[in-house]
Amino acid sequence: MRVLITVGATEEPIDPVRHITTGSSGRMGKAMAEEALKRGHPVTLVAARTEVSLPENATIQRVRTARELIINSLEDIAEGFDVLISTAAIADYTPVYKEKKIKSMNKTLNLKLKPNPKLTQIVKEKYRKVYVVAFKAEYDLPPGELMRATYTKLKAENLDLVVGNDLKKNAMGSKKNEVVVLNKNGEYVLVPQDKKEKIAVKVWDLIESTYNKE
Repeated sequence: MRVLITVGATEEPIDPVRHITTGSSGRMGKAMAEEALKRGHPVTLVAARTEVSLPENATIQRVRTARELIINSLEDIAEGFDVLISTAAIADYTPVYKEKKIKSMNKTLNLKLKPNPKLTQIVKEKYRKVYVVAFKAEYDLPPGELMRATYTKLKAENLDLVVGNDLKKNAMGSKKNEVVVLNKNGEYVLVPQDKKEKIAVKVWDLIESTYNKE
């Protein structure tokens, strides 16, 4: 299967010298890509800012903003991919851009933000046969609520698999994580804290066990 993976943290410009971003390192995307390559799947990475090196035997497309990442990914999907795995921290909102540098003497600064489209939702609506995996980050939720939030995204966007995690327990950029993995067949796996490489193995096991049944 041909696999497209988004990875890293997008940067949303405020003015010519400032931007909004997150602490995503790209480690989870890298782990998912390396595991896919081990299993013989060709991989293309649409990569925003990352703090880790990416697999040399993957095709890598560099982007900066959420808009660039979404456009590149949709163009790739249109050319023919079987699986989309969206690990990137794609900004939910982007500032209304100021053409000139905002003066630092301002005592307060109000930013106007506009929402970005949801890549996973667009892909599933336009390309129903593409197997779509999303990562859902929450903060400080009890396990039951994290499960519900993950399930809500799965159903709302008609996705094939969603990986949910709590950023209070494992911050963005950390080498380990603990997650809940749900697929639309009602199967789920609770993965206790482990290295992201080990988590990628479990996620890929679920992908491969259900992909051919679609």
